[in-house]
This record gives sequence, structure tokens and C-alpha cells, in this order.
Amino acid sequence: MAKQESAFDLKHIEETAAVETSGFLDELNLPPALTDFLRKNQRTIWLVVGIVAAVVTVVSLYGSYRNYTFNKAAKAYDQAMLLEGDARITALQTVAEEHGSTPSAVWSRIELAHIDQAGGKFADALDKLVKINSTLKSDDLLKPLLLVNIGALYEQEKQLDKAVALYKELQTFNGFDKDAANRLGRVYEAQGKNDKAREMYEQYLLLSAGDGADPRQNDPVRAMVQASLNRLQ
Repeated sequence: MAKQESAFDLKHIEETAAVETSGFLDELNLPPALTDFLRKNQRTIWLVVGIVAAVVTVVSLYGSYRNYTFNKAAKAYDQAMLLEGDARITALQTVAEEHGSTPSAVWSRIELAHIDQAGGKFADALDKLVKINSTLKSDDLLKPLLLVNIGALYEQEKQLDKAVALYKELQTFNGFDKDAANRLGRVYEAQGKNDKAREMYEQYLLLSAGDGADPRQNDPVRAMVQASLNRLQ
């Protein structure tokens, strides 16, 4: 008794596809040369089509998984922020550990650093924020905000040279150059580098005047910077 071929047998599928393709090509009324080329290379063409389909499927599945992971992490972060005290800390640590590649994990680590900072644990907060900053790309929108926070902690810890380095980096970010100039002026003044402090204060006043606001209006920051500059004259 002859062995019955399975409809799912690979050889059967290829032969069926070849027959169907040949008939389909005849119906298209293509130039004979093109028809012959397609017939001779149909197995390769089917292979390429299969690979492309597989790639599209994998990319689609990865996108779905990525969205699922991000949404799950965001939900866990939101739930953690609703807690108080040690429960919040534990929940944030869990988000950071279990969802390490997501934005929610980054924000969890930042919040843990802020908790340390609020509790007066400045060294611990610095350690956390510096580690986070080292993982960010230079064009990450979060980076200048971290530089401000880290620089302020360096000032708090009297690590003024490190604060200067951070604020100089902050100057390179669009929209933060004015704030960086003010901060640099303050640090240089604390270091006794009055010439550099005056230069930064003057730069701040120049940049803030370019905001379009009337310099004569009561701007408390400008007033403080101007007072500092007058003191150094």
C-alpha cells in the first residue's frame, strides 16, 4: 500500500507552491525572460519572502513585549509612589531591580536618591545619582536635570571642584546655560576665585536680559546675582 503524503510535509508544500506559482506566473502575462527567471529562482524567492515575514513577525512581537514591559514597570512605579516610608523604599527597590531597562526603573533609582537626600544621607544620594548619570546618553533629556542635582550635592558636600566640572557640562545643554552660569559664579565665589565669579555673574545677567523680560522688573534671582556682583567689584 502506497504511503499517503501528509499535507504538512515540507516536500509536498514546496511542490504544491511550485505548481501554483507556475500557474500564477502564466496568468500574469509577464515577459518570457522574467517568467523563466522567476521559475528558476522561485525556491530562493520563497525563502527570502519567508525570512522577511519572520523578521517582521519578530519585530512586531518585540515591540509588543517592549510596550508590555514598559507599561508593567510604569504601573509598579505608580503603585510604589502611593506608599509611604519603608514600604515605598522597598517597592521602589523592587521596580529598579525587576525592571532595570525601563524608564520607570531609572525614576525609581532617582526617587531613592531623593529619599536619601531628604534624610540627610548626601553621600548615599550622590553615589546613586552619579551611577545613574553614568548610564545616560549625552542627549538624554534627563541628564541636565541630574547634573543640577548632583552639582548641588557636591556643593553641599564641599566638593567644589567636582561641582564646577558638573556645571561646566551643564552649560553645554540648551536652555541651561543661564542657570549654569549663576551656579558657577556661586561656586567660584566660594572658592575665592573672584575674577571667574564676576565673569559668570556677568554672563548670567547678560543671558537673563536676553529672555525678553525687562531687567528693571523685580526678578529675585537677578537681584541676588547683581548683589553678588556688586560685592565682588
